[in-house]
Amino acid sequence: MSFSSDIKSKLSELETKKKCCSDSVEAGKAFSAFESVCEKDCGCYLRGVFLKCGSVSAPGRNFMLSFSLPDSEYADYVEFLLDSAGLTPKRTLRRGKPLLYYKASESIEDVLSFIGATKAALDIISAKVMSDVRNTANRLCNAETANLDRTAKAAAEQCEAIKLLERYGALANLSPELRECAELRIANPDMSLEQLRSLLREPVSKSGLNHRLKKLIEIAEAVKQ
Repeated sequence: MSFSSDIKSKLSELETKKKCCSDSVEAGKAFSAFESVCEKDCGCYLRGVFLKCGSVSAPGRNFMLSFSLPDSEYADYVEFLLDSAGLTPKRTLRRGKPLLYYKASESIEDVLSFIGATKAALDIISAKVMSDVRNTANRLCNAETANLDRTAKAAAEQCEAIKLLERYGALANLSPELRECAELRIANPDMSLEQLRSLLREPVSKSGLNHRLKKLIEIAEAVKQ
């Protein structure tokens, strides 16, 4: 069953306690005018119209709720009712017939709630929340992966430079701070700067450690040339 059919099925099962509300639903299905007796009659009438000619797509990229109406005069009437309820629709023609529609999810939720499909409106809100959570999680995961890739690439470059210095016997000529930094990096190639920093004998900032590692790469380049 489609999302729209499921909503219509649930709306059809709703019980209306007042006769005026029941009459309003039937008037909406028949595309005839109705007389409002209680405050719920307009929502019931539009429920009938939706059951007869309404459609709503499942939440997604092309989310849309629409009323495909038989003629322009009746479309004016339904548009007036929706507008009076604070649910002003957009309007166009489809296959020569007037179409009242909504694309903003908040507006669709409001229309569904007004005609009695409160659970469907809550389902849409829930789907949006879950989608936002998934998108946020994906963004965080992608950012973390990119950060790990950068860290691994930098560590590999540092280790390669240190090994070159080792091959040329240049480590012994380094300052104690640079030599300690080189020894720690080559022994812990997978560590982040923050982890590596905690192993130093004398405290140094993260940027300070990064500066030392860059200095090792510069020295290696000079040795290689």
